[in-house]
Amino acid sequence: MSSEQDKSRLPARRLPSGAPIRPETDVKASIGFLPKTGTIEADEKIHIARQEDYDPMAIELALNPPASTPTDKLRLLLLAVVAALLVSVFFPFYRFFKPTPRDLGLMSIGGPIMEKASPGANVRNKPWLGVLVKIDQLYFREGKLTEAIKVAESALGEIPEKDWELWQKVYYRYWELLSDAGRIQVLKTSARAYLTRFPEDPFANYYYARAFLTATDRIGAYTPEAKKAYRQEAETVAQQINSACNTLVARKQHPQANEDRAAALTDLYQKLRLEQAKLYVLIWKLGGYEEDEHPDVAYRDKALDICESQALVDKKEARALRAVIYTHILDRWHWFEGRQIVQNHEQKRKDLQKKLESLIQELEKTKKL
Repeated sequence: MSSEQDKSRLPARRLPSGAPIRPETDVKASIGFLPKTGTIEADEKIHIARQEDYDPMAIELALNPPASTPTDKLRLLLLAVVAALLVSVFFPFYRFFKPTPRDLGLMSIGGPIMEKASPGANVRNKPWLGVLVKIDQLYFREGKLTEAIKVAESALGEIPEKDWELWQKVYYRYWELLSDAGRIQVLKTSARAYLTRFPEDPFANYYYARAFLTATDRIGAYTPEAKKAYRQEAETVAQQINSACNTLVARKQHPQANEDRAAALTDLYQKLRLEQAKLYVLIWKLGGYEEDEHPDVAYRDKALDICESQALVDKKEARALRAVIYTHILDRWHWFEGRQIVQNHEQKRKDLQKKLESLIQELEKTKKL
């Protein structure tokens, strides 16, 4: 039997014979005259609420909600400010949204500076500019590194000490070329001589620190006297870099420092701070990578503080240095030691191991990019 036939057998609902059928417009009109809930008086609301067994205090609060006073609003504002400060301190942005690590690169004046960028009048008024153009042509255009270094040495050897500052860009390029050529001892000697006259020059401090660190890396074993001498020199250079960094910060805050100038000063600051952190690690190394309450731990922690600072936290070299420090700490962590104090905080071995693994993974990702 079909479904249509089943439907025909269902009992039909019929209206009473006397019930009038109202048109659609009448139904809509009747709905429009329903009483609104807002028309119920307060006494009626109270009566209904009591019948529903509402608490008298709840009824009172519903009818007369307490208004917030200016004191309450000020208290909430202070609590919000304190909460925001606590979040920024204990949950800094960079810990959860880490930017891609970037290379710092070598400190450079840029370039190359070619003839078209230096009119003849400028070269006549600034002899150093003509030498710099010639050096850059030899190195960047012709690829003659040795000849470019010889031109720089010949020119710089003839200028008096009082004119060193005028020729500073030639010195900067000269040190850059020496670093590329791997002539570490010459670089160290030249930068140290310049520092005797300009101890806070950022380029001189940077290249002297690099030459010094490279020279110490090539030493296989240290005698006690050599350890003492290198340690004293490392401490002196680190203090000198600290003064140079403070000078860069002051120059950055000068009203005439535009956006490009401020960015260049920030770049110099970052490079210097990283070299300073490496010097602190060297001092820790010369002391035997001591741990616990040994005084040299202060240098290790200073290096970590620099690497984790806002200026360097997203730099690949800083993360690599942190990984080196964590590796040395874990290598000397005895199995029976539960915790160690690192950067004035107690650390568990497994927590430090996780930090190291995280750093290694981040550095591996940058190699694939």
